[in-house]
Amino acid sequence: MTSFWGELKRRNVVRVSVAYVIVAWLLLQVADVVLNNIEAPDWVFQAILLLVALGFPFALIFAWAFELTPEGLKKEKDVDRSESITHITGRKLDFIIIGVLLVALVMFAVERFVLLPERAPATDALQEIVATEVQQSIAVLPFVNMSSDPEQEYFSDGLSEEILNLLAKIPELKVIGRTSSFAFKGKNEDLRIIGQALGVNTLLEGSVRKSGDRVRITAQLIDVSDGAHIWSETYDRTLNDIFAVQDDVAAAIIDALQIHVGANPTRGRPTENTEAYVRFLKARASLNDDKKRNAEELLLEAVELDPNFAEAYELLADTYWSQAGSEIEAAAAQELMGEAASKALALDPNLVYARVMYQLGNPKTYSHFGEIKALEWAMREAPNNTDAVGQLFFDFIVAGYLQEALGIAERYVELEPLSSSANDRLSAALWALGRTSEAIAALEVVDLLSPGGANWTFGVIDLLEKRDDSAVAHFEAALEQIGLPSDWVSDLVAGARNPATGQAYLDRRLPQIAASMLGNDAAEWRRRQPYWYLNFGFLDRYFELILASELTDSTWTDAQNFIFVGNIYRDLGFTAHPKYLEVAEATGIVDVWEQRGPPDFCTKESGHWVCE
Repeated sequence: MTSFWGELKRRNVVRVSVAYVIVAWLLLQVADVVLNNIEAPDWVFQAILLLVALGFPFALIFAWAFELTPEGLKKEKDVDRSESITHITGRKLDFIIIGVLLVALVMFAVERFVLLPERAPATDALQEIVATEVQQSIAVLPFVNMSSDPEQEYFSDGLSEEILNLLAKIPELKVIGRTSSFAFKGKNEDLRIIGQALGVNTLLEGSVRKSGDRVRITAQLIDVSDGAHIWSETYDRTLNDIFAVQDDVAAAIIDALQIHVGANPTRGRPTENTEAYVRFLKARASLNDDKKRNAEELLLEAVELDPNFAEAYELLADTYWSQAGSEIEAAAAQELMGEAASKALALDPNLVYARVMYQLGNPKTYSHFGEIKALEWAMREAPNNTDAVGQLFFDFIVAGYLQEALGIAERYVELEPLSSSANDRLSAALWALGRTSEAIAALEVVDLLSPGGANWTFGVIDLLEKRDDSAVAHFEAALEQIGLPSDWVSDLVAGARNPATGQAYLDRRLPQIAASMLGNDAAEWRRRQPYWYLNFGFLDRYFELILASELTDSTWTDAQNFIFVGNIYRDLGFTAHPKYLEVAEATGIVDVWEQRGPPDFCTKESGHWVCE
């Protein structure tokens, strides 16, 4: 064995293996950077990795069988040992290894300490987008259905949303999201009041009359300051021309508002099959009404009618995402979403949100850092995309970028001022940063927009402030609002309040409450049980339950939700707990810090992360 090892060293096989590994690593780093910048598909890098791996044994065999001599390469068996210069070749290989190692160290230092001192450059660009104020703003109000059949309302709503999405592609124009714009559906409010409530200077309103294959669309652009018409038009078209109408309306608005863009956004023709498009619009209406299964069925019919309908696959991916953990098991939903997004991108690589969902839905390439990168990219490409804004907020809180999360939440509220969800996120970010009075004010807006919608959060805040009677009243109101029994709340709060016996009480009582519930209510209750330990400050048990859950670098596990809530109420000591870094490491959050920069409450000292 010793003589064989000696022969390996004499023939420089060991040096060749070391040199090969170092050069291969350097090659892969360069390839990763280049391929990311040109947005090459994942299989290109995987192919390079495979070739590099396959080349390793051939390099070792070559080093064993051949020797470099002054006359060139010769088979090792044909070289006289007395004339061998393997020792000289070995020294040359040593110099090569040292040189490549120096290059690798320089690359590592540049990436770690120059390119990523605190935040990645992409993040600075994103914050600039969030902070940028545009001069022109618009809200697209739901077009009125003038058809004789009230069932055609999906079509008028769908057309409004299609125009909204088209205008949202213009970075120079702030476009209010659907939730806030549609809040005035069916209400005969003064347009100036609506404009002021939404924070815009123009409104687009109109009507749709559909009869068979014929469609009459009227649209008018209103100046909020005085209610005057800036532009108006009527279109008489067939269903086949509906996409051209959307392009015409967008172009007219851009021209009327004198917005200077490189090229007008165009709807194009996502499908030539009108039946498939009708199902697409119906599916989106179902999704907006929280009828997720119905939306899924309609979209599967749409892609069956037109297998080349890329946007239908994109919306189908979004439908699977919305069902994850509820109607569909999380891992299955992730796989289905990834498949649908992949089909969408294969048909149309320019679909921004499909690319995000492909990143989130591919378990082989998924990483929390990759998800954040994808969402930041989506926000840069489509600053008005409220879906990307909402998910990026969640990811920033989980990773500990609380100040950045506040900026994202403020952007969300700017785009969706009448959304209870957007204002709830703003409240959460403010609370995480210790701005409690502002957080409560934002929560009161949530309660105003969705009466009773903030009851549970108010209850949690009351518990933290030890206002137990008020907390019980809020929890009971929240449970009664969704039709669940609430007679257990008072006893639970009283039993858990004692610091000496409260944890044991919760251990015994929480499973009993779950056992009294049925179906989805019981499953949801079990998922939420750990939060009660956090609410009463039993952090050791809270971390025990987190560590007992599925800890992976994935946004599809309950662990991410536990971390999200823990970071919001971090003043309880969540991030300073000894187990916090263990959880952060297991879920890929530490990897995010290493690549993107430290969170708001951690620093790296002597190679180790320290959190407070």
